[in-house]
Formats: sequence, structure tokens, C-alpha cells
Amino acid sequence: MQALCKAELAFLEGCLRVNPKSYGTWHHRCWVMEHMPEPDWDRELGLCGKFLEIDERNFHCWDYRRFVVQRSKVLPQDELAFSDRLITRNFSNYSSWHYRSLLLPQLYPDPQHQGRITEEILLKELDLVQNAFFTDPNDQSAWFYHRWLLGRGDPEPTIRCVYVNRENTSLAVAFSHPVAVAPASHDLIVFGDESPLVVRWRTPDGKNKPGYMWLCDLPTSALNDHWPQHTFRVLWAEGHVQKECVLFKGHKDCWNQDSVTEEQVFRCELSFEKSTVLQSELESCKELQALEPENKWCLLTIILLMRALDPLVYEQETLRYFAALKAADPMRSSYLNDLRSKFLIENSVLKMEYADSRVVDLSQKGLTSLCHLEHLLLVTHLNLSDNLLSSFPPTLAMMRCLEVMEADDNRIESLEGLPPLPSLEELSLRNNRIQRASALRTLAVFPALVQLNLQGNPLCQTPGIQSELVTLLPNVTTILT
Repeated sequence: MQALCKAELAFLEGCLRVNPKSYGTWHHRCWVMEHMPEPDWDRELGLCGKFLEIDERNFHCWDYRRFVVQRSKVLPQDELAFSDRLITRNFSNYSSWHYRSLLLPQLYPDPQHQGRITEEILLKELDLVQNAFFTDPNDQSAWFYHRWLLGRGDPEPTIRCVYVNRENTSLAVAFSHPVAVAPASHDLIVFGDESPLVVRWRTPDGKNKPGYMWLCDLPTSALNDHWPQHTFRVLWAEGHVQKECVLFKGHKDCWNQDSVTEEQVFRCELSFEKSTVLQSELESCKELQALEPENKWCLLTIILLMRALDPLVYEQETLRYFAALKAADPMRSSYLNDLRSKFLIENSVLKMEYADSRVVDLSQKGLTSLCHLEHLLLVTHLNLSDNLLSSFPPTLAMMRCLEVMEADDNRIESLEGLPPLPSLEELSLRNNRIQRASALRTLAVFPALVQLNLQGNPLCQTPGIQSELVTLLPNVTTILT
């Protein structure tokens, strides 16, 4: 058997010399090595090294090398040294940079952030990668690795907010990450005054998939208004976390929400050393950008460094760099517009918390998409006017407290697919692109909606549109066309 396997390996090596990127050949080599009585793993490592010298981007060979390393129990520090040699020989080696992102968290794990590395090693890697992209600014390998270094890791999911509404006898739980919850889940438990309540869970958009927010209807007995107060506690067994809020007599709702600033939801907490290094990198990238004004990787990295340092302080400067980046990379303008929108919404969430307000003004920001709506659960008034929105996402239903929404001067054509907003009373859609009354059909199931402004939309020119809308939306007392 040993001799047969050796002969097969020799045959496969000859095949690889002819076609080193043959998936089938590398896969069959794995099978042979797994069934070989006395496999020579050191020889296989040497073989991988030879093929990677010929083509350092041969990802089939990289996959095989990881297979060999796992079976032969090669130490991660030895593989990191191998990565060092390849990068030293050629900075333009995406596979080697990516390999480092897998090895370093094993060797130098950050105890507080899963999948990240200790600050001492991080600062050394930042210095290494800066040398790489200053050597060849147009190579994307080092820029991608730098972006990984600036990442935040993947913290454990936790409960960010619990909200109870007496009027519609409901409870909402907002998580930091999308989680899956079965309708009659024993992992997400509600206690009312320390007694477990029987509830059924659902997402705001009605889709049975992992979500940031889960809702349930509370038994009416749990909201007895004769009691001075009710304490609601939510326990999420999978994450070993809980959060509670107290509903006092005469109050219509209550909540308990984490701080996005204290929890560093949108950025990492920076030590003095890391802040100093990132500030130095920002200045260096600006110098490089002055020499390479249309280098898209440099422009994007400047934006990400500003976000890491202080998103609010650098807000206006970030927008200027976004304009330069879209000019340098017009093929990705849609992606960049959505990324810009994401950052602007993050900034607005931070400002809302600093102001201790439940009103959010996102007007005149050039938004092309809406995100982070799980952070807007408590918002009562939202202004989205004068943007570039063509539709509303189903996740808008996470805004359980929203009473007034202005979305004038956008590109809205239809509200199809938008789940009911339980508290929405006033909706303004002036100067959009709505052409038919049927595009508004979903508003018929909005329980609190009483005022709708449609002035300036194409459908306003349709004969008899007012009576058609009154028939379609009988509960809306004021419809302006």
C-alpha cells in the first residue's frame, strides 16, 4: 500500500507540473495522503513551498498547504515565519497577508475581542503593512490586510435594548447582532414581576430568519394598571445575558437601552498608543494621497482611519474624501454611496444619544440606503427628506415608537413590502415618484396612521384619485393630494 501511494503521488506531482491549478489533482492528493500508511508530511510542505515559489497566488496550493499543516501539526509560529519570508520577497501577495490574519489570532489572541490580536502585535503589523503600501501604493493586497487590522473583531451578541409598550401590550428586544429565536423559544424568556410569561416571538417584518429585533405580545394580566409598577426581565440563555425595565403606573411605555458611545458600538476603544499610531498613519496616508491623488485604496484607508479615530470630529473631512473617492472609482459609486450613508447614519445615532433626544434629522444628506435601524427603536420623529431613497427597507418596522416620518423629495415609487409601523400617525411623502394608489396599499394596515401627505407625486394628477385613496385607506382621516 505504501509503495502504491508513493507511485500515485509521483504521478500526481507530474500532473501538477503540467497544470498546477488543477483542483481535482490537489483534491486527489489529499485523499492519497489520508490513506497512506506512513505519509511524509515534511516532503509535502516542501512541495507546497516549491509550487508557491512558482506562483505565490495559487490558492489551490494554499488550500493544500493548510491541509498538510493541519495533519502534520506544524506550529503556527513556523507558518507565520513562512508568511514572513513570502511577504519579504514580494509585498504583492494577498494569500500571504490573508494567511497572517488566520495565524496571528491563534498566536496572539486579544482576550477581550474574539478573532483579534493583542495591541503590541497590532502596532507592529500596522508598521509592516504601511511599508508595503508605501512601496507599491496601487497593489490592493496590503490595503486589504490593513483594513482587517482596523477591524473590530466579533464580540459576543448581547441584548442592547428592552422596550415595553402598555398600549399595544407588546415587548421588543433589540440585539447587538442578528440572532435566531424560535416562536416558542426557551432561550429567550420573559419574566413579568419575576413570573415567567408564556409568549410567542416574531420579527418586526414577519420573516422567520435571524434578526436584530424580536417582538412578543404580553398577557394583559402582566400589565395590570392597578399595580404601582411592573418589572419586566428578559433572559437570553444562549448569550448568558439579561436586561430589565420597570413600567410605572400611568406610564404608557418603558425601556432599558445600552449606550452606543460607552459600548463603542461603531468603533474600537483606542488606547493612547494605538491612537498615536493611527494618527501617524493618517498623516502618512494623506502625504501619499498628495502624491497619488487618484489612488482609491489610499482614499478609502484615509476614510477608515478617520472613522477609527473619531467619526464626529472628522465627519466633514470624511465627506470630502468620499467625493474624491467616487471620482477616482466611479465603477463602485453605488457601493460607496451606501457606505457613505451607513457612516452618516452612525454619526446621527451618536449625536442623538449625546443630545438625549428621540428625534432624528437625516434630511439633506444624500442617503441612498437606510441601516442601523435597530438603534432607532425609541425614535418618535424621523426626517428623511431631500435624500436619494428609492424605497423603504422592511427593517424600518423595527422603529416601534415612530409617530411622525417625513420623507419628502426622495425617489420613492412604492411602499410595497413595508410592514406596519404600530405607532406611526403622520407620514409625509411629498414630491416623490408614486404613480398609483395601489403602491400605497400597505398603509391600510398601519393601525395609528391618520395623516398622509402625497402632494407633488405623479398620482395626484390622476382623475378621481382622492376618492380612490379614501376607499383604499379608510382609517386615514387626512389625505393631502
